[in-house]
Amino acid sequence: MPFVYRFTYLFALFSCVTLSASIAQTVVSDVVTLKNGWILRGTLLPARPDSSVVIDTRDGNRFVFSRAEVQTVGRDTPRTKGYGLYVELGPLAARNTTAQAVTTAAITFHIINGFRFSRGFYAGFGTGVDLYATQTFVPLFASVRGDLSGGSRQSSLARPGLARPGLTRPGPIPFYFLDGGYGLNATVNNTPGLRYIGGAYTSAGLGIRFPFSRNSSFLLSGGYYLQQSIIEQPDGRTRESADFNRVAIRAGFTF
Repeated sequence: MPFVYRFTYLFALFSCVTLSASIAQTVVSDVVTLKNGWILRGTLLPARPDSSVVIDTRDGNRFVFSRAEVQTVGRDTPRTKGYGLYVELGPLAARNTTAQAVTTAAITFHIINGFRFSRGFYAGFGTGVDLYATQTFVPLFASVRGDLSGGSRQSSLARPGLARPGLTRPGPIPFYFLDGGYGLNATVNNTPGLRYIGGAYTSAGLGIRFPFSRNSSFLLSGGYYLQQSIIEQPDGRTRESADFNRVAIRAGFTF
């Protein structure tokens, strides 16, 4: 399959996966916690002259509370523990070419499933497809990643008269990632006796995530990418090793 067709197919798959997952996410809500223990989620409205708090809840009701009744006003706090999914797509940039003067451009598409233990530590297992101009790999790898900073999404009602008193919104959050495993070589071979063999895979770098709902973020990252491979000649004794060293530039989503 020509490289451009493989890229088009991969991009369409990426779009379908991310769109389906994003639709399933819960929209970020404002949260009002009352001193009597009630918790209401919805959309805060501009504060009234008497500093009362007004919220339209998800079921379409509107509630008005005096300042004395309200304990805190904030937003839904993203979970710090639980299942997490990463979907990433991007080019693997390089200048080198093959002996046949074919530029070894590549595109990578990875899906990672795992568990988020805290904001700073997520561990999971991933797979996907890495499409080079001359070879195709299916990596199987472990992934470790996490936020490098983060803060509370809940604050007290401290500034009366504001449209959303004491409310803070999450901004861009830097994160790290480290992946390592083995890339299965799935290159189509039409030469009898010629074998394409996979090798070690690793990737590491930094990125920024942009939260857009309670537990979802858009991702941009960059880093180092290495895929090793071996080509065994028809004589069965001669082997040629190749290291695909790349600068990975990826975009994606986490849910």
